[in-house]
Amino acid sequence: MELKIVPIRRKVRELVGLTGKRSPGRPVVEQWIGISLDEIVRMKMSFEPWQVNRWPLIELGMTRRDCLRWLERNGYPMPPKSACIGCPYHSDVVWRQMREEDPDGFADAVAIDRLIRTGFRNLRGEVYLHRSCVPLDEADLDTPADKGQLDLFADECDGMCGV
Repeated sequence: MELKIVPIRRKVRELVGLTGKRSPGRPVVEQWIGISLDEIVRMKMSFEPWQVNRWPLIELGMTRRDCLRWLERNGYPMPPKSACIGCPYHSDVVWRQMREEDPDGFADAVAIDRLIRTGFRNLRGEVYLHRSCVPLDEADLDTPADKGQLDLFADECDGMCGV
């Protein structure tokens, strides 16, 4: 919430001139949220009386695959799948790609990994971003396929970690 929702809410308030002002009790903002039909469980009503949320892709009945087809038909490049830098559901392929193609992003993920190590109350042990439970910058990022093994999981982010 503090890493995504609060900064977005703050920026929207700034854009509509509500910074430092009392919130109106009626909607003055219609915020369009780009989640597809595959993610319908992520639909949430606005907590703010001054903001109404809309989900145009869901209203059009579009899945992620439909969105990718639309982009392709209209000559747009295929976007990478969105995910948080420090998503613990990243596959080794994504971690390795981030390390090689986005070293600043990977450095941020390594920093997050270090910060969370013992940063949770009522949790015994240590927390790691990588599934091997070693520091991210020490993790073996060879994939199961690189080792001749099948990956039976989709390594898919459901967006449900609460971030």
